[in-house]
Amino acid sequence: MADNGRSTGPTSEALISLKGVTKEYQKNGTWIEAVSGCDLDIAENEFLVIVGPTGSGKSTLLKLIAGFEQPDKGEVLLDGEPVKGPGSDRGMIFQEYALLPWRTVLQNVELGLEFQFGKRGKENRELAMTYIDMVGLSYAVNKYPVEMSGGMKRRASLAMILVTKPKILLMDGPFNALDSKTKLTMHTEITRIWEHEHNTIIFVTSELDEAVKLSDRIAVMNSEGRISKIFTNDLARPRFGKAALEPEFHHRFIELREKVMNEVKAGAGKAVCETR
Repeated sequence: MADNGRSTGPTSEALISLKGVTKEYQKNGTWIEAVSGCDLDIAENEFLVIVGPTGSGKSTLLKLIAGFEQPDKGEVLLDGEPVKGPGSDRGMIFQEYALLPWRTVLQNVELGLEFQFGKRGKENRELAMTYIDMVGLSYAVNKYPVEMSGGMKRRASLAMILVTKPKILLMDGPFNALDSKTKLTMHTEITRIWEHEHNTIIFVTSELDEAVKLSDRIAVMNSEGRISKIFTNDLARPRFGKAALEPEFHHRFIELREKVMNEVKAGAGKAVCETR
């Protein structure tokens, strides 16, 4: 299940390629490498999950792919071209909700289309409703953020990004603040949307169960800001409901989670446990 190499495969087949990417920050007068010499290829329609200890550079890596920041060394390529800044082909969902409090769900989801096309209209409304339905919020189109639960806000934020039809979804701990039941629902929903929309998803999380449930591959970053190992997740989908209760599935799920956990611990300088 593990790829020991840091590159996923031939660059010609990659949608996104990171080549020797390094990003430095200055802290208390000292330069620190948040991301150090990262090489990574990500395929079209892949669901890649990035895990690692706190401060390992996971969020920085997302920002570099998004184009919000530029590498100090190396390059980030999208379809073979250097990423010079943000673009409509990439949508980023942060841990914080990005909803405007004076707008309803419908008006918030329409906002992305207003920025994209510079106008309001019936077509925008119809397209917004398509994605509001897709995330299961059609019953709440006229609600304001103050009237919504955390799960509802997360769905609305997701619809805001999806309506602009990005090729790539960058998700930075998007479900961290949700309760376990809502989180499970969102796992099911994001998987269904990914299968329907054929996006490429790069998903950062600190929760290893979440990583194994969602991923095609899991990239582990260490405390030096490097990708230490990439695990291929060949567990059959779907990974929810009855499928998750099968003894063989459960055994393989736990086995992969332990391998990833040991790699995360090793990258944080902690002792590892034996993988059975």
